[in-house]
Order: sequence, then structure tokens, then C-alpha cells
Amino acid sequence: MFAKIEKLSLQNQSDGSWDELSYFPAFIFNSDIIKRFNDATVYVFIPTISCMGIFGNVMSIIILYRHGLEKCSNILICALAVADSMYLVGINNFPMFLYRILDHYGYFYTEILSGFIYALFLSFVLLETVGKVVSMILPALIIIERFTAVFFPLHFSTIVTEGRIKAAVVLMYPLGLTSFLFYISTQQYAYVYDASINATVGYILKSESYDKSFPLFGKSTQFYTTLCGPLCVGFVVIGCVLISIKLQVQLHVRKRMTATGRNQLIENGEDLVGKKLNSQVQTNKTTKILLSVCFVYTITGTFNFLSDMVFTMESLGFVTGFIIHRSGIMFLCVNSTANFIIYVAFNRNFRKTYRDLFLKCCRSGKKMI
Repeated sequence: MFAKIEKLSLQNQSDGSWDELSYFPAFIFNSDIIKRFNDATVYVFIPTISCMGIFGNVMSIIILYRHGLEKCSNILICALAVADSMYLVGINNFPMFLYRILDHYGYFYTEILSGFIYALFLSFVLLETVGKVVSMILPALIIIERFTAVFFPLHFSTIVTEGRIKAAVVLMYPLGLTSFLFYISTQQYAYVYDASINATVGYILKSESYDKSFPLFGKSTQFYTTLCGPLCVGFVVIGCVLISIKLQVQLHVRKRMTATGRNQLIENGEDLVGKKLNSQVQTNKTTKILLSVCFVYTITGTFNFLSDMVFTMESLGFVTGFIIHRSGIMFLCVNSTANFIIYVAFNRNFRKTYRDLFLKCCRSGKKMI
């Protein structure tokens, strides 16, 4: 993890040789539009959206914990809130801001402080990488769970169990570690004396095995881009369409059953039709909420992977590509923020619990004053 000092002693970030050593080559904005847009997204829009999203996801976790995590749908929603929070924290990598805050990149602090900030930098990268992977794959698992509930209601409790859902969720989190491990193998940290600026600086440099590791990291990134993009988004779209069609069919059948009357189907004083209808209504409410989550995911996820795979082509120009790519990141932040709003808007119990928690906090605040 340490670079060769003799290489850095001759290093100057203003010449081309810096790009050969630094993991983050010096970037110069050649357009006022790009600079303003970059500053607005990095320092205003993304942090603001992230703060709202982290608050919403934390509230979602608290509310779901109060409601109980016995239901499979609650487990999935809670896991999604955790993953979204991880991504929103990780995308605001302030140690990276500190590294690039000056024209001359580096950590200009003491050796211990610089090393600590670099460790924080890796922690933020880990949160961003794992959080993004999980939050982009979990909707596919939600679709599988809802598809089973809607198409196979009689076998749902035996097919989709609490243990199986928890196991599937737990397995998703280590999945993002592969990309992160390849990432850290391509870089090294060095706290060395740089003669060109007469200062000892903490640098993030290309590792000695960079040339061998980077192709593997590139393949890993391509795999995750395809998995979290076209594959999962396409799967979710198809699942949403099939489930929506089934819900419409069920709605038509429910209206017909209601119209024919229940009196003929009452046995032993119990309204069997009424119980069946109530069960379907409850299942459909949960399904509609989760489909709304998947709908937002589809829009934001589609734009994001298209911005990575299509819109950043050289034929569009650097300015257009940069703006669209940054917009894709903001769309992902919106995706990780919107779920709490959906739960509050469409779930009465969720909304009531949130209101009770909010009022309780207000009362506690008044008592402290």
C-alpha cells in the first residue's frame, strides 16, 4: 500500500507524468457551464436530496421495526431502506472532496490525520458500492415476492418464508464487495515528501499491480452495470406488467362476486366470500405500494444505466455527456429517497405511525424547553 518515494520526489501535478501515477488525474473544467453544473450537483443538489433520503429511510426502518419484521414485504422494504441509506451516505464522499479541494491534489495534513481520512474515503466507497448494488437488485426480489403472492396465493406462505427472504437479503450485501475489492486492488496510498511543492502529502496513487488489476476491475464494473441496469430493470418492468394485469383481472372478479351477492355463499354463519375479498384487498394494497416503488426504480434506473452506456458517447460531446452522467447520479439519489414518500402517501398505518412519532418528538422537544 505504499508508493515508491523516488517517483514522487520528481513529480509535478502540472505535467503529464502526474496522470501516470495518480489514481485521480487532475481535472480541469474547460467550460463555465460544466463547472457551475458540477458545483451545483456536488455541493447542493446531491447533498440536499441525500439528507432528505437518509431521514426518510431511517424513519422507514423505525416504523417497520415498530410494525414488526415478520412479514416478508416488511423485511424487503427495511433491507431496501438500509441499502438506500448506505448509497446516499457513500455518494457524498467528503474525504474525496478534501482530496480535490485544492488545485494540487492530496491530503495536506499530518500523517495520522491523512491516513485516517484515506480510511474514511475507502469506507465511503464501500458504502456507495454495496449500497448501490443492493438497492438496484432488491426490487427484482420484491417483484418475485409479489408475483408469488398474487399468482400463487394458496402456496405463498410455503414458498416465500421469512427465513428464505432473510437469507436472500443477507446474500445480496456481500455481492457488492467483489467490485469494491477489485477497486482497492488498483490503488495505493502514500504519505511522502513531494519535492515539486516542498511538502509531505498523502497521495492516492495507482498500485504497482494497476495494469493487471484494472482490467479485472473493468470487467467487474461492466458485470455489475449490466446486472443492476438492463437485467434487473428489465426483469422488474416485465414483472410489474404481469402483476398489474393480474390485479386488474382480480378487480373484475371481485366486482362480479360482490354483484352476485354473498347470501348464497354463507356457511356456518361465516361470510367466506367476504373473508376472501378482504384478504385479496390487503394483498393488493401491499402490492400496489411495492409496484409504486418499482415504478420509480424503473424510471430512475433506466435513465442511470442509459446515461452510463449510451449518453456518455463521445459523439454527444464532453459537456453533454458530463451533464447527463451527473444527472444519472442524481436520479439514483432520487430513487433512494422517494420510497419513504410512497409509503407515507399510500399506506395509512405507515402514515399514522409516522405522525405519532412526529408528535411524540414535538412533545419531547417542548418539555425540554
